[in-house]
Amino acid sequence: MSGNLPRCLIDDSVTTALISYPPRAGWVEDATGLELVPRLRATQLRIGQDCALIDSMEATTIADRYAVITDVALVSRFTGAVALWAPKRPDEIDGVTVALDDVSLTAEALAGATLRRHFGITATAWDRARSESEAVIQEGTVVLQEVADGHREDLVRAWSILSGLPVPTHLLIVPRRLVEADPDAVAALVSAFERLRDVGLARRRELRRNLTDELELDRDRLAAFQADQRLSLSGDARDGWLDLARRTSRALNLPPVRQPLLVSIDAGSGD
Repeated sequence: MSGNLPRCLIDDSVTTALISYPPRAGWVEDATGLELVPRLRATQLRIGQDCALIDSMEATTIADRYAVITDVALVSRFTGAVALWAPKRPDEIDGVTVALDDVSLTAEALAGATLRRHFGITATAWDRARSESEAVIQEGTVVLQEVADGHREDLVRAWSILSGLPVPTHLLIVPRRLVEADPDAVAALVSAFERLRDVGLARRRELRRNLTDELELDRDRLAAFQADQRLSLSGDARDGWLDLARRTSRALNLPPVRQPLLVSIDAGSGD
């Protein structure tokens, strides 16, 4: 499947499962060059050499050296795997330390963009190491499990209500120099990802059954989450990414994304 693919790291999580689960389950014959890395961060890349399917806010940290390939992405609009958990109704809490529990930058950005403006919650502090509080940001597996107690609110949905835009959770990024020097390698990489995506979609019932059993998920929640996902970066998804980055980059100490390079392999052009 891969030929001479550039090395590409894939954030391996329940959020990326439609793409990451097929190689992990051995459903594809050859995934040489594609490496699954749980909780992938930009600091783990060999900058300027590795490609990655990575958290979209992590991508902003190296956007000046990387191009975003719009043919492959993971985008949510109404049903996400990022949530606010609270022991009481959100309108009954305020002035709290928000426990981030080492969530991704995109999850933190969604929390920063929605807690006050959508839920009316003022955060007195944000603690990435903390996992317990009156306001806890949850991500991934736990969000797709049944709620044992308390209240859980979908931050992707909250963002969509506020902005009218979806949120790309993951983007496919490649070094800008590779786009210029070896477009055939980039095209081959996109084809490899499309193959993973096609296998994931073709076997999604089996995929959901396996994930439900392995991770003790609520199967209906998982099905709704994956049904809402879009697997490429449309124009409004691009706008959602840039708007979320713009609103939260200062608070998260992220560099502004001034001139992103977006490339569509199918269209053969960038903008």
